[in-house]
Amino acid sequence: MVDRRVEVVARLKALEDAAAPLVTFLQNANAVQELRADKQYNLQMLNDRYQIGPDQIEALYQYAKFQFECGNYSGAADYLYQYRALCSNSERSLSALWGKLAAEILMQNWDIALEELNHLKEIIDSKSFSSPWNQVQSRIWLMHWSLFIFFNHDNGRTQIIDLFN
Repeated sequence: MVDRRVEVVARLKALEDAAAPLVTFLQNANAVQELRADKQYNLQMLNDRYQIGPDQIEALYQYAKFQFECGNYSGAADYLYQYRALCSNSERSLSALWGKLAAEILMQNWDIALEELNHLKEIIDSKSFSSPWNQVQSRIWLMHWSLFIFFNHDNGRTQIIDLFN
């Protein structure tokens, strides 16, 4: 266990160092206000002004994923939210949304989890999948995760019927 702890701490430190420029930027409220809805503008602005590129953005995803795996769900949810605002890869963005949903459920933030669930539902309904099987599988996972929300949310029992129909 001691050896494993050393490995985990070393990996955490490496991921933290790789994501540090972007994390520092995200902690500066004035700098974050400069971001716009246009992802291409944001990527260009981050690169020009702060020397933050795709490698640091990808490092933020890895750092958030590791935070989730270590049980820091609030940090993971925050970083995954920020990652989605900067990510240009739709598959990776979808993966980050699933991670944020799981983190919100584990923190028992039912209202936010319900918002993320509805966002995922919209994406699954509108996205063209490579095969019908992939879409069915995504809908099954959506139904699975929704059970945690609907059985803990105030109006969940009526909303579960709408989702399952």
